[in-house]
Amino acid sequence: MRNLLFFDIDGTLITEDERKVFPADAKAALQAARLAGNLIFINTGRVRCNVDPILKETEFDGMVCGCGSYIEYHGEVLYHSTVSKELCHRLAMVCRECNMQAFFEHAEISGYDPEVRLPYIRPLAEELKTSGKPYLSDILAEDFRFDKFSGWYDETSDTERFKKEIQGSFRYIDRGVGFFEVEQEGHSKATGMQFLLEYFDLPFSSSYAFGDSNNDLEMLQYAAHSVCMEQGSELCRRTAEYVTTGVEQEGIRKALAHYGLFGK
Repeated sequence: MRNLLFFDIDGTLITEDERKVFPADAKAALQAARLAGNLIFINTGRVRCNVDPILKETEFDGMVCGCGSYIEYHGEVLYHSTVSKELCHRLAMVCRECNMQAFFEHAEISGYDPEVRLPYIRPLAEELKTSGKPYLSDILAEDFRFDKFSGWYDETSDTERFKKEIQGSFRYIDRGVGFFEVEQEGHSKATGMQFLLEYFDLPFSSSYAFGDSNNDLEMLQYAAHSVCMEQGSELCRRTAEYVTTGVEQEGIRKALAHYGLFGK
């Protein structure tokens, strides 16, 4: 029976640092697992246009992006939960009024609001300008849109008003140290897994999740079998069924071998 394998990106498939190393042994292990009949999916909070080009160096069957709001299989979009233009404009303006600096993410385009005076977006904005990736810096533009967003706040930000304004449409997640994420209500890395299990008519027991940080908790908790990388957060390590070695210590290969996912 084939299985569905879901992988976080940073700290799981590639190194967390600026080197962004995707180890050759991890690539080889993923391909061996695919040849054994398993389906390999990226499962990330990133939207489709912000998935690292380095991941194109190996083959995946598909992607769950934007915290479950976008699902792709062999290049075909199976699911994309979009947000109305009106709601995108309104919530971007709420961010501005609450002095919360956001990085807006859509499957096809990214954006930010230069009118918010917090300093955190500057390096990312400069990177966008030279990356060649499509982006918008005008939240009032006709084609401004997003599927999710993340960002920063400080002591001048009105986070309580912000949380009230997004209720019902989005879910607020405080990641600590002045950083937050906002996901569409009813969507997560776990709902993306559930969608694909139903799409392929596979039993829950065939689901495997690989991650390292607290934003992977929902998929680690949902999966029948969960793997945390050695350097993962304490909570992820406690949650996971199996803790493997680091991304540069053959952690992916060892975990796949532990579960017998290379076949006979």
